[in-house]
Amino acid sequence: MNVKNNSFEEIWNRIKTSRDVLISLHYGPDGDSLGCCTAMKYVLKRDFKCNVKLVGKDNLDEILRAVRFSKEVVLGEGIEDQELEKFDLMLAMDSGSLKQFAGREKDFVAPKNLLIINIDHHETNEHFGGMNYVDAKRPSACSVLLDLFRDRGVNFDKELATRLLLGIYTDSGYFSHDNGGSIRDAAFLLDFGVDYLNEIVNPIKYNYPLRIKKYYAFLYDRFKIIEVNGLRVGHSSISLEEIKKLGLNLSEVRGGINDLQEVGGLDIVFTLSEMEEIIKGSFRSRKLDISGIAKVLGGGGHKGAAAFRLKKMPLEEAERVVLDKISSTFRS
Repeated sequence: MNVKNNSFEEIWNRIKTSRDVLISLHYGPDGDSLGCCTAMKYVLKRDFKCNVKLVGKDNLDEILRAVRFSKEVVLGEGIEDQELEKFDLMLAMDSGSLKQFAGREKDFVAPKNLLIINIDHHETNEHFGGMNYVDAKRPSACSVLLDLFRDRGVNFDKELATRLLLGIYTDSGYFSHDNGGSIRDAAFLLDFGVDYLNEIVNPIKYNYPLRIKKYYAFLYDRFKIIEVNGLRVGHSSISLEEIKKLGLNLSEVRGGINDLQEVGGLDIVFTLSEMEEIIKGSFRSRKLDISGIAKVLGGGGHKGAAAFRLKKMPLEEAERVVLDKISSTFRS
């Protein structure tokens, strides 16, 4: 496995010689996935006249589906549904593992002609591409693309800046997850005429469907706080039956942890969601590195925000599995 980054120059020289490019949102796509994928598509078509197909196996959440450039994604199709021999390049962005794009339960093997370029910002990235650029210090995949585009002298305009700012705004928790890097990125992009209030803030932050807020209320109603080796751990869970009752898709389920993490006085917060085939878990922490626990549990992510998957089991049993792992990892 290649664990060393390629240079921006190497990656860009390979990208601009491509003609047929496949880009995929990751499973359970978020604003950063949508932003970086549509931004790259925009540049490839504008500057190199590439044929680009952008797909996403899972649906976007209702908020992101209202973003105008979300219409550029062929939803319901994954890379495993494509005739891959027709493409000479695949761009996999904003995820640490190829399984987040294809082969949830099986290893995905790309045809020999298809180069995969992996561009990401997660600490647990597996450097799975034929070419890789991973910067875990950057707050979003859109921030990494911003660095790439600036380094390679790409022409920024209002449209490109808007797409990148969407990912930076959402993945930084509305500029609350890092120590100013996302704010500096946003300041740079705003100079290109982005309508920040009407294209970013109002449609994203102030446009939640009532059923999503009901979902958050459901999680709070079942929220438990316990002490584990001197740590205050908050957690909640939701069954598949309740997920279906609320009409939630995977992207919407993923958002619950973002609201719960705002509860004060906690060292770790996690949620468990019963899906059709697995238990989907999410961690948040402002104080501890929880990426290692997530990786052991079949996932990965950042020090303060990570996700994992457990085999299908009763939610009460899954809670015990996660709490036992927290206990064994953070011994007093």
